[in-house]
Amino acid sequence: MKKKLILLICLALTACAPKEKTLYSKDTLQAGFDTIISIKLYTENQEEFDQVFSEAASTFLYYNNLFDKYNNYEGMNNIKTINDAAGKEKVEVDQELIDLLLLSKKYSEYSNNQFDITLGPVLSLWHDVREKAENGEDYTLPSDEDLKQAKVCTGWDKVEIDDENNTVYLNQSCASLDVGAVAKGYATQIISQMLIQKGYVNGFVNAGGNVSILGSKANGDAWKSGILSPTLNNSQTSLVQLDLSEEDAFVTSGDYNQIMHHIIDPDTLYPARHAKSVTILTKDSAIADILSTTLFTMTYEEGMQLIQTIKEKENISLEVVWIYDTPEELANANAVESNGFYIAATPNISEVMTVK
Repeated sequence: MKKKLILLICLALTACAPKEKTLYSKDTLQAGFDTIISIKLYTENQEEFDQVFSEAASTFLYYNNLFDKYNNYEGMNNIKTINDAAGKEKVEVDQELIDLLLLSKKYSEYSNNQFDITLGPVLSLWHDVREKAENGEDYTLPSDEDLKQAKVCTGWDKVEIDDENNTVYLNQSCASLDVGAVAKGYATQIISQMLIQKGYVNGFVNAGGNVSILGSKANGDAWKSGILSPTLNNSQTSLVQLDLSEEDAFVTSGDYNQIMHHIIDPDTLYPARHAKSVTILTKDSAIADILSTTLFTMTYEEGMQLIQTIKEKENISLEVVWIYDTPEELANANAVESNGFYIAATPNISEVMTVK
């Protein structure tokens, strides 16, 4: 009788044991943001994964449409709607867009306007030039006069946000918003938190380099990701490897494979020329996206000061990796040379970072 009881208990435990989950992955170019969206998750079967992936992709597409400055969408007021109504009328928008604008304003204040989504008029001039360059057409760089004239139309004094009534009003007809430096990271953070709330705590979301780690691999091992060598020859060589297993997000901004890159320095109004790349590691993909762009427009010393300011004001973990092609700005940094580049990092990231 005793042996039968033990057998019954063992059978019961086996029946109640959770099924072993399998790692599934999928990519899509149809979820917006002009990039590949990749998701890896452990699920019980392919059908479950496909359903979760479809929901995540649909959510990405919603935020792509909401933050789009180039296209209108039926039944939605987005960034383009706000810009088109500049100097004319207030625009009622979804709460998510209000939240994004308020977050952007806060980090603009932290950075003394180095992060500035009101820079739309200036960014539009550079966008037109890059479009022609990428299409092989003749182009002329924006003149200093045109850039300065566009800069007059920028600034948070041109933006009126009514959080209570969910309206946004640009009070100058020449003003426009461009949230490209935060939109993808913001959406990635929303989707990753949605997945975690559903119980998916082993996997990651990668939205064109905006990576949000949901947790380690199922066996407890860390996910490995590299920071590529910032060269113009499409190099896939990693200078730095990051081993991540916590709920972390990291984003890299740089001039990879681009002579005329898209990150404009609000001070010079020209493409930023400091580090070759800046990688942010923190808990929130939106903040990582914001700061990777912001620090790219700053010297190493200015970046270190901003990091300290944000740590004090927000009480968050925040680590950074800079890659330079010359050591001049890194005189006060403990930089390491690798493959002709100079790598500096905040101290605590050394726990998960390996220089190749």
